[in-house]
Amino acid sequence: MDIVPISIKDNLSKEQIEYLQKQQTEYKLVNRIKKNPGHILFSFNRKTGEIKRASITHKVSIGLDMKPITTTKTVIEPDCYYEQALNEKNFRKRLKRIGLI
Repeated sequence: MDIVPISIKDNLSKEQIEYLQKQQTEYKLVNRIKKNPGHILFSFNRKTGEIKRASITHKVSIGLDMKPITTTKTVIEPDCYYEQALNEKNFRKRLKRIGLI
């Protein structure tokens, strides 16, 4: 999928090409979800139809009071929908309710 026609691509400078590539890969944060105890974060790839557990990274740092502070961050993949559910069967029900399956 090209944003710029081929005839114009030859005349672009290096900075303009980098800006266009960066613009294509940016993702917009829609919302933040607070973790529910006992639930698992699942991801659904809209193109391949694959359902799997979302990968989460944990980072530990030391605060000003010398106590460890842990932060978790979800690894966001392109074309994926994320939601929490009790198990995969429940997640499939939610996808059907929304209309993604």
